Amino acid sequence: MLEKLQIVHKYTRVRRPQTNGKIERFWRIFEKQFFRKYEFLSNKDFNLKLMDWLVFYNTKRKHGGIKYITPMQKLENLLKNNLVCL
Repeated sequence: MLEKLQIVHKYTRVRRPQTNGKIERFWRIFEKQFFRKYEFLSNKDFNLKLMDWLVFYNTKRKHGGIKYITPMQKLENLLKNNLVCL
């Protein structure tokens, strides 16, 4: 899939979170805005809330790193401008 999209997979150095800022930030947001915010009654409850939160995160929550639009809007813009094809 990465080759088809001409994406280079870069590896980060072990025990160097500063070299992987985007995913480190995601985990901080996940912990603060999801994990600490909700109570989970079961695995099923956790999974349902997680899926709802991920939909919110990708389609409703605006991200500063992409000029305060949602990831879905960013993808739609890329597709509209033929910068990526799925």
